[in-house]
Amino acid sequence: MKRVVAIAAAAAALAAGVVAADIKVDLSKEQVGRSPTVFTPMVGTWLIAQDGSDKVVMVDGRPWVASKDNPTRLLIESARKLYGTSNEELMDNAKQFAYFPVAVLKSVPSFSSGTISVKFKTIAGDADRASGILFNVKPNGDWLAIRYNDTEHNVALWEFHNGIRRRVAGGREGAWMLDRAAWHELKMTVDGADFKAYMNGEIALEYTLGSEPRPGRNGAAPNADLFPANNPVLRPPVDGQIGLWAKTDSTSYFKDYGVSPK
Repeated sequence: MKRVVAIAAAAAALAAGVVAADIKVDLSKEQVGRSPTVFTPMVGTWLIAQDGSDKVVMVDGRPWVASKDNPTRLLIESARKLYGTSNEELMDNAKQFAYFPVAVLKSVPSFSSGTISVKFKTIAGDADRASGILFNVKPNGDWLAIRYNDTEHNVALWEFHNGIRRRVAGGREGAWMLDRAAWHELKMTVDGADFKAYMNGEIALEYTLGSEPRPGRNGAAPNADLFPANNPVLRPPVDGQIGLWAKTDSTSYFKDYGVSPK
């Protein structure tokens, strides 16, 4: 009898732990017009906005146009908050890093496997209109991001390493012609080396982390940084911080950010 009770108690504790591990980012107590408290903006202008009855996280691309050539002071300050020091390698990458507004979720210090999802709405952008999920963020500033681009109308996986961003995998241009006035759900799953991305519940991309890169355009040899042996951010398992991602002057709304670790 004691054994049965012990097993039942352990099962209940495990179930409770699974439920507790799921995170749904609540924006209801955030203040409109101010930076979000649940995310740490590392690059770019991130504010809470009102969309109908919902409070949303907005990445505002307009200030980027005016400040794109200035030093990324916010990045340096955020690096100190996140890692306790102004990481020199991250600082060296700052100039290129500044092209990609990112905000890191405070409540998840490390994500390795499971599901991340977010709803987004494309608002504006001349150079770019991109919205994405940031993950596998390393202390040196390297990261992975799965994104939808409203100028190319596709979903793609990108990596950032040694101060340069490169495309890892993605669908053809025009594959996802989404209504800019509507909300859409971008979701990703990671299970070891297996990576999948979904758009509005439909599979949009499948990739095996650690795969050797394909040849470039016209059969050219791929860049050395795309080989997992040379690039830790591409090697499984995923192990890093997560958040929101955008590009240059994109203005997007985000809400219903959810994390379900496996």
